[in-house]
Amino acid sequence: MKRLITLTTLIGFLVCASAVLAHGSTVGVTGIQAPADATAGAPGDPCAATDPETGQAPVVSNAMAGSLIGCWYTDTFNLINSTANGVIFASGSEHFVGCLDVRGKGSCTQTDRTGTLALKYTFLAQYDVAGNEIWGGCQHKIVSGTGGFAGAEGRIDFQDNVANGTSSYVGFLTLRGRDQSARASAFRAAAVSRRASMC
Repeated sequence: MKRLITLTTLIGFLVCASAVLAHGSTVGVTGIQAPADATAGAPGDPCAATDPETGQAPVVSNAMAGSLIGCWYTDTFNLINSTANGVIFASGSEHFVGCLDVRGKGSCTQTDRTGTLALKYTFLAQYDVAGNEIWGGCQHKIVSGTGGFAGAEGRIDFQDNVANGTSSYVGFLTLRGRDQSARASAFRAAAVSRRASMC
């Protein structure tokens, strides 16, 4: 026996589909981080003398190239443990100011998501007696974002290249849909007008 789809059922389905689409998408990110004066292999220096997020001169800043273009700032560094052979474990907070270069243009364009990401990290490395890094890497969890990165989630891991002072990064960002607010409002309005959810 065939079941008739009523107009109410169809509207409910479309509203639910819109809500799912509004959650956004996950994209992979890869690239190179380098000291600001090295500009990560890209022309120009994306790191301003004053951190645009805090209004202060940054303690540590690194230029980003690849999927993320802009500047990466270290806010805090807390040593948690160290060993006699030079291995250290630390944690802290950092933030990124720039864009997501989805199309691989090598620069931030008007169509790229631009804003800031706030991250918490853990860092594991080993140093020799002279204080030179032998190996190291860090893992970053995205805790919040602003602008085009509002509501962002994800993780970005860095592996240090001690030979040239850069770090390679790889990770993922889960981004909200650009029109999420409008779709969420439409969903709420439709939910009020029907008796039971079909999602």
